Amino acid sequence: MALFDKNPKEQPHSGILGSFSVDTIKWEPENDREAAIIVHKHIYEDFPNGSYLIVGPSQMAVFTNNMSAGGSLDADGSGQAQVSTFVGPCKIKLETGDSRFAPFRNIAHTLTGGESAFHSTIYFVNTTYMNELSWGTHAPIVVQDPEEDINVHVRAFGLFGVHIDQTDPADAVINARRFLHKIVGTRADFTRDELISFMRAKILEYVPDLLAKSMIEQKIGILKISAHLSDFSQIIQEKLSAHFAEFGLTLDNFSFSNINAPDEDLAAINEMKIQRKRDQLEAEGSAAKMDIESAARARMREREGYTYQQEQSFQVMQSAASNEGTAATLMGAGMGLGMGFGVGGAVGTGMSAIAQNTIGNMQAVPANSQQASTANNQQTTVCSACQTANPASAKFCIHCGQTLINEKRCPECGSVIVDGAKFCLNCGKKLSQVCAHCGKELVSGAKFCLECGNPV
Repeated sequence: MALFDKNPKEQPHSGILGSFSVDTIKWEPENDREAAIIVHKHIYEDFPNGSYLIVGPSQMAVFTNNMSAGGSLDADGSGQAQVSTFVGPCKIKLETGDSRFAPFRNIAHTLTGGESAFHSTIYFVNTTYMNELSWGTHAPIVVQDPEEDINVHVRAFGLFGVHIDQTDPADAVINARRFLHKIVGTRADFTRDELISFMRAKILEYVPDLLAKSMIEQKIGILKISAHLSDFSQIIQEKLSAHFAEFGLTLDNFSFSNINAPDEDLAAINEMKIQRKRDQLEAEGSAAKMDIESAARARMREREGYTYQQEQSFQVMQSAASNEGTAATLMGAGMGLGMGFGVGGAVGTGMSAIAQNTIGNMQAVPANSQQASTANNQQTTVCSACQTANPASAKFCIHCGQTLINEKRCPECGSVIVDGAKFCLNCGKKLSQVCAHCGKELVSGAKFCLECGNPV
């Protein structure tokens, strides 16, 4: 190489003083295409010592060279490449190690095969804000709806904004180097479209998982999610910011403009909700119908002038009267008829007369028969209402129909149960809840005793 030959990596210099060259290094985009460039590598390299670097207000400049000494924060004097980052607006005088006198530079370059022994490059980084950038899922995200407990195919769309922060000079240096190292690499120009593509890819890498977890944690189903778009946007922006900070990028805003599911998924969910509502109404209708029927029967008994217990007495009387038997069962028939007589007008005068005749015949027992009965130790129960003697096993008075059992009895052996006892004193049976009226064991959850019909 001749002493005054031009180095293709250097900016050309003309004139007599061209051999004593000092470069002015700056980058000012002149059209929309250049304005859309995020990172620009300066076209020339290997700048003469004493060149001036001019950095604009919305720019940072990253200067690298392998001089053995310099003013870089990372200089260690070992001859390795050093990196200096300058935050605009500023004007910096560079110490590159290359001579200002072109012949001397050329002589030094011939010793290294035409390359500068003090190779240097400069990257300009555009730090303007890029907002209102759109993003959207390419394929639906399969999410388990936390309310309906079924899988739905969720689609999401929204906007985001990003920039490389230079507010804090110390952080700006770190951000710029991370961005160059992890995203730009050695490309001469890195455009806005390339950055948007990178951001969208990262958003779609993280958002599906974050969105699914947020829906489950917040317990918000797809049918209600439209009312929570702002909350979801804030939650996911906070989680995404940490991911993009690793690349030197600041996520200015992130928002969901729409989160939806296919029509077939929404139709399936709506059908499930409708079916649940039907089941609920049917259950409520059945309960209401039972309540109405019970109230109607109660009003009917009130109009007829008898109680639930007396209605049960009618049923016992009818069963006793309809059973066929010999003279040994005549007592049961008499009991049924007697209860009808005791009820009064509900049965009628004719039935009362029959009952009276039957009972009169049964009560007209000779003295010697009563003595024989006493001799045989036959026990009787006296009605507290009419003082009529009844068989010991009778549950209702054969004369007036009054119930004869007033105490609680053990369901196992029939012994009287002491109030508050948990075990029978006669047989030791463990006692569950029993009817306060007849002492029979109650079915769990029953509102009426199955034996006597008394309300629990």
